[in-house]
Amino acid sequence: MIFARRRHRALSTVVTTAMLLTAVVAIGTGLVAWANTNSRTFESILVSSAADKLNTLNEMLIIENVTPISKCIPPTYGVNTTVTNTGTLGINITKITVSDSTQSQTFTKSGFYGNYLTTVINPHASKSFCVNYNWQTGLLTTVQVTTARNTLVSTQVMK
Repeated sequence: MIFARRRHRALSTVVTTAMLLTAVVAIGTGLVAWANTNSRTFESILVSSAADKLNTLNEMLIIENVTPISKCIPPTYGVNTTVTNTGTLGINITKITVSDSTQSQTFTKSGFYGNYLTTVINPHASKSFCVNYNWQTGLLTTVQVTTARNTLVSTQVMK
């Protein structure tokens, strides 16, 4: 009896090489696409953060003419504060804090009095803000102004 051997042939080396190259190209393309998306996301976050920090650096203001005033809201006393924007960007005043050794008060936009229409100060312009505060003669008083970008400027006065 003669047995006929069946010969099973394996895949040829050309077909195997083509399959391996296809798999490497598919994996490589996916990896490059993922890395590109990841780097673009990081780039946009970095640009946004850098712009915020640069705007904060360009925000320059000076507190001038801090004076007690009796006409803020008669019959109460107040403090009139003039803020000058010396920077190249418009600033938005969000908070004014007045304090001495006996009291401390923080005022937001709703606590500013006087003839203001907005708390935005354009570059190279000034604006006065009046806040209701009982000024104490002979005490060192600190006035702090905070902007929307959290820039904090303070000065000390005594009357």
